[in-house]
Amino acid sequence: MPQKVRFFSRILNAIINPNRTLTQKLFTLRNLIFDLKKKFLRIRIVIKPTRSWRHAGWGMSTNAALPWDRNSSTDQTGIQFADANQLLLDKIENNLFVLSQMQWRGGGYVEAPSKLLDNLLWRHYLVYWTAKFSTQSISSSRPNLVEAGVCDGLTVNFAISAVESELGNDAQFDVFLYDAWDEMKNEFLTEKEKFATGDYDYLSIEQTKKNLSEFKNRCSFIKGYIPDVFSENPGPDKISWLHIDLNSSMPTLKTLEHFLPKLLPGGIVLFDDYGWRKYEETKEVADTFCSKFNGLLMPFPTGQAIFFKL
Repeated sequence: MPQKVRFFSRILNAIINPNRTLTQKLFTLRNLIFDLKKKFLRIRIVIKPTRSWRHAGWGMSTNAALPWDRNSSTDQTGIQFADANQLLLDKIENNLFVLSQMQWRGGGYVEAPSKLLDNLLWRHYLVYWTAKFSTQSISSSRPNLVEAGVCDGLTVNFAISAVESELGNDAQFDVFLYDAWDEMKNEFLTEKEKFATGDYDYLSIEQTKKNLSEFKNRCSFIKGYIPDVFSENPGPDKISWLHIDLNSSMPTLKTLEHFLPKLLPGGIVLFDDYGWRKYEETKEVADTFCSKFNGLLMPFPTGQAIFFKL
């Protein structure tokens, strides 16, 4: 009798044989379990090695070609982005650029800065790409940039670098940076968003200015809560690129109401919080308001979305 047949025959006999007591059946079952355990311990299990992804970060993994991979990329924009990312990393490691949002409250980064930036490569590449694209696609020679929700200046650093790589360091354009640099307040949050009350109380406008000191002649730092701050500092009449990272729907709507009519044809709105759970109301605001304008909204698996204004 084949070994497998004998094995299952013993199991069947142990369970249904009417001539055996319950104690005998349980004893046989126990022995069968021990035998089975020994067999598994003798089996050599071959585990297929984990696939070596070209990039993994923010819950995404890909083995496709990466635009910023200097070893294989022929994408000039991707290579320029890689240079900008490396330059930023050098600044962080030399304490010339401080990412307070990625530090413990007591000081020190939660992970090595190189790993933190690597995790965000796709996010920052889209920042860089959209800023460069909008510079090329608008008819104006002055591509003013606006960011609502600046934090430490991490994303706008890439946007400014992209525009300068396209037009040169002496190009004429300005950057308008809106942030409270203070905690998020209940009055600006919906009921679903109140979990964020008090967040970002650690931010410092002075630290952000230091981080972006290389671009200080371009940047206007406008401190205040949206929408109240717009009445005192409305910003430029025409813009090419708008980045919204406010983690809240009402300020996002007010920012769109204020700036989207000023966005030049060919310009871009980049949403940071579009696709994330807990920010469904921000997504709804973006979808509804952008649909009133001639353009197309494109979501990305990073959670971001790009509105191309036609």
